[in-house]
Amino acid sequence: MTTDHKEPVSSTAGKSNTGVAAHAQPLSAPLHLVQGNTPADGGNLFLDPDEYDRLVSAYPAAEAFCKRFVGSAELLNSTYRRCLFLGAETKAQWEQIPPLMQHVAACKSYREQAPKTSAAYKLREQPWAFQEPVTLAPALVIPRMISAHRTYVPMAFVDDNTVVGDSAFLLPHASHYHFGIISSHLHLCWLHATASKLKNDYRYLRDLTYNTFIWPQATPEQQAAITTLAEDILLKRKFYLTQTLAELYAPETMPKDLKQAHEALDLAVEQLYRPEPFADDAERTRFLVQLYANAKAD
Repeated sequence: MTTDHKEPVSSTAGKSNTGVAAHAQPLSAPLHLVQGNTPADGGNLFLDPDEYDRLVSAYPAAEAFCKRFVGSAELLNSTYRRCLFLGAETKAQWEQIPPLMQHVAACKSYREQAPKTSAAYKLREQPWAFQEPVTLAPALVIPRMISAHRTYVPMAFVDDNTVVGDSAFLLPHASHYHFGIISSHLHLCWLHATASKLKNDYRYLRDLTYNTFIWPQATPEQQAAITTLAEDILLKRKFYLTQTLAELYAPETMPKDLKQAHEALDLAVEQLYRPEPFADDAERTRFLVQLYANAKAD
């Protein structure tokens, strides 16, 4: 597969230089991309590892109210933080755990002192809650900011015990097939054509990048083939547990077998769109823009 990495176009004001406009709903994607949640808590709804260990040791029932938290930094560093997951419907239970109430009280104080126009202040009457309602589900997590030097977008699956922060997007109930399409080089070309740019990073945009990307019309057999290739990538990543996701996807440290697995997936994804190979990334982008134009005209 031939690729190039010329300086991509940027996007501003809801429209890219390729003529692609933002769409509030996906044009063809089978799933909706969701922005992660904003704590707006001043750090008061989080626990450090030692505090978490002491809490669940002293109050075993508290474990049900502690979830993993993953944002872009945690995703790339292959780690997580602990956050409180408290709801009005379970208030009678968590009110009986003094350390949890201390965190809630601290969050309430923080929000009451926040600027009155802020999201934190508006949540002052719900000091246990994040900014948006949290529905826990297995999901594929994609960082919102992506380094321009990467040849693949680092992304990973999380389970239904994980809250995703607002520095990342999540694709709830994504399958390995969905991972295969979104992690392909073809989708990266679309990212380069539609994302906004901040210094050396691209900002992945839901309305302008994800919602406008045209998915292939794949048969069940073709989807199964992509799933197999995607699972091979995920399997190979398990052989490098000492390396973070950021290290696995840095061009200078990416394992050879992982890169080869991605290249095999790239070729298979492109063949879902057309049998003849692309000459370069510019041709890939033109092809995708035409697909977008056709879909918008329908």
